[in-house]
Amino acid sequence: MKLCTRILALVMISNIAFAEGPTSDQLINYKITYSHFHTKESDANDINLRLNKDNQTVWLAAYQETPSNFNQVRTGYERTDQFTYVKTTSSLQLATHGFIGGSLTAEIGNPFYAILGYGRTNLKPYDNINFDPNDSITLGAGWHVNQNFNISVYGTEDNRVVDGQRITHLMLSNHLAEDQKFTFDLFQKSGSPDNQGQSINGLGCALSYDKNRYFLRLAYDPKVNFTQENMARVSIGVHF
Repeated sequence: MKLCTRILALVMISNIAFAEGPTSDQLINYKITYSHFHTKESDANDINLRLNKDNQTVWLAAYQETPSNFNQVRTGYERTDQFTYVKTTSSLQLATHGFIGGSLTAEIGNPFYAILGYGRTNLKPYDNINFDPNDSITLGAGWHVNQNFNISVYGTEDNRVVDGQRITHLMLSNHLAEDQKFTFDLFQKSGSPDNQGQSINGLGCALSYDKNRYFLRLAYDPKVNFTQENMARVSIGVHF
């Protein structure tokens, strides 16, 4: 796949799509992320280019896994809208192999807020590199302690493919001086036993650190995608 050509095309298209005319002084922000995923049975690499302007984001990404030789290119659009006491985030994603997916998440209230989310796909082949299932509902609550510190607790449960698969998150986010940010995600994963009667239950975590233009994310994801595999994840990237 000519990923570089696709990314260049996306950059050009996005500048046209986001443009508001020759008098616009609002810039497009770019972020490129490289991720590596490792289990005992497989390795995978993913590269993702995201373009953000105001409350809108588009992205183009490519995923490759060995030894299965599964490859997938995906693109998507996300929009965040802030109202007086409601913040909504909606997204649409398309990928090769015929995949289509979308989600809608809302935060209601401030500084204490409720979290409501809903996701659906067309169940076509897709390698989920998120922690949570895509066909799901999300319920939770959070607290904007101050302008820099946020804490939330929420659960995402599969309500379509396999009943009982659930991930509960405790997430802390803290902005520090000098353009630094820490994000810590502790999550508990549980689900019905697999076909061999083996338990699906594990405790994982993810730590992200941003400084100026650069960021690093390390994660341990047990029972990845509700299998018996445990996954280590590393992501590095840059804003430009």
